[in-house]
Amino acid sequence: MESYLTAELSASAVQANLDLIRRQLAPGTKICAVVKADCYGHGVRVLLGLLDKEADCLAVATPEEAMLLRRIGYERPILIFFSACAYSDGGTLRDALAELIAQDVTLTVVAPAEADAVADAARRVGAQAKVHVKIDTGMTRSGIRHDAAAALVEHVRRAEGVQLTGLYTHLATADETDKSAAREQLRNFHAVVDAVGGRAGLILHAANSAATIDLPESHLDMVRPGIALYGYQPSDRMLRKLPLRPALRLTGRLMQVKDVPAHSRCGYGLTYEFERPSRVGLVPIGYGDGYLRCLSGRTTMRVAGADVPVRGRISMDQIIVDLTDCPAAKIGDEVEIVSNDPAAPHSVENLARLAGTIPYEITCRLGRRVHRTLVD
Repeated sequence: MESYLTAELSASAVQANLDLIRRQLAPGTKICAVVKADCYGHGVRVLLGLLDKEADCLAVATPEEAMLLRRIGYERPILIFFSACAYSDGGTLRDALAELIAQDVTLTVVAPAEADAVADAARRVGAQAKVHVKIDTGMTRSGIRHDAAAALVEHVRRAEGVQLTGLYTHLATADETDKSAAREQLRNFHAVVDAVGGRAGLILHAANSAATIDLPESHLDMVRPGIALYGYQPSDRMLRKLPLRPALRLTGRLMQVKDVPAHSRCGYGLTYEFERPSRVGLVPIGYGDGYLRCLSGRTTMRVAGADVPVRGRISMDQIIVDLTDCPAAKIGDEVEIVSNDPAAPHSVENLARLAGTIPYEITCRLGRRVHRTLVD
């Protein structure tokens, strides 16, 4: 049965974005494509073939995401961002770490006890465990504080069955106009690298999408683009942007069209009143599919080439649109819910601005009822 909601994902757009990113990098700098949260809602199963071909490795947040990549055939390096002991304890932890090590997944370590747990699991498996140490250089989120990092690196290097292959950090303000805090973080990171004997044999990485585009000194040995791969600017406050191509176009079908008299009111709470005799349509999407309820009465969709306004409150899986100025619209017509044109009023970036959020949230919220498919 055909899905009533379709996310068309443009292979040529993702390829163009990867090409743009690679042109910013020095020869030999690796690309670690961030595919956590199902490729930011776009669909890892759909995009994996392209990313496998073009990226040097992939990064995920959780063990489950890493194991899914292995199950669907990805054989190249995978880095898990969550620390090695973040998701379980006791025997469950030992089994989980053993499985990840057996599948050659690179783990993140942020504490000596985690290095010990990884070493124990590696001995059980009879394999080397690859790890990266994450360093908190000033964001005060995950990672070991930079002033304690050198001791942890030494601890990891002494752990039997554990191979330290990388050091990394995450920049809190790379998407801001003022880069001073980001540059201070980079100084803290380089101080750790110097304290542990330099970069020999290690992959150093710090750059997210914003830093990859706007802070070239952060590129180091590898960059970690995420949102930019899928065609969205990391923020509006960067000094420099790339002409990225949004990959996502979301469509549905009009499932009902009807005429209503003037002064009819619509939706939960009857918050909107039609001032004239009107024609309305129903679109089968709502906040249950990730279309934010806070966009009620503030957005448009495109039907038969016309931008039609959303009326009343957004329901869990139905939205009312005003078709009065689009008289040719009929049941079954395609509705463009989200446009892949950045200038369109219903683009991901414009919807994010209206909602007071960021493009990441708009795409990550796309639900399971949305069918993802790859197009040219």
